[in-house]
Amino acid sequence: MAATPKKNKRLHLATWVRDRLWSESGGHCQNPECRVDLLSFVKRKHVGELAHIIPASDDGPRAEDGRALTDAERALPENILLLCPTCHVVIDKTPGEYPPPVIHGWKLLSQEARAIAHGTPVFTSRSKARSAIEPLLSANKEIFNQYGPKIDVFDDDRADQWRKQVKATLLPNSKKLLRLLAANRRLLTTDESDTVHIFTLHIQQLQDRHLKGDWMPGSVRFPLAMASIFEDKS
Repeated sequence: MAATPKKNKRLHLATWVRDRLWSESGGHCQNPECRVDLLSFVKRKHVGELAHIIPASDDGPRAEDGRALTDAERALPENILLLCPTCHVVIDKTPGEYPPPVIHGWKLLSQEARAIAHGTPVFTSRSKARSAIEPLLSANKEIFNQYGPKIDVFDDDRADQWRKQVKATLLPNSKKLLRLLAANRRLLTTDESDTVHIFTLHIQQLQDRHLKGDWMPGSVRFPLAMASIFEDKS
């Protein structure tokens, strides 16, 4: 007797999970090289597909990267993204080209793009922009003054607090700053735009060090000119 073909396991996705995925994607494919509008109607139906990063079953694409995940964890929005039918087929047919870190990166880019486009205020004046970023700059400065690295200071407790504060507060604040600066870049002077580019690189390297463990030497330091961004120059 021929063996019964094994059917792909399917997981029930809660309504809130589906709603969150449509919201974070803005209704577009979350592959940053695609971004096609998924709300294009074909017989009054959208063309979006919910794609698992770690599959529902242990014999699916990228399954070896998530053996420890439970069914409940595989059905959470952190493990799913919204793709067009073509991109969904591509990542599942060639999983070696699209490992979980790459696809998680797509989700992060999509979330950041949505936050800039729809979740960040656009101001009409430099003074209003300054009022929005000043508390974030001040909070980060205070964290650095209290716990930041200092030459010839070797304090394990201070270093532990610095690492903790970078992840919990400094990086989230800096991402908000970058979103505000991006949304209001038309208000920046040429010199300020150059400063923002340096700040962006500084934060990327800080994130790589503290979240990815990439401690390469020669990192870009925080540009002191950031302290006066959007201030009245007159």
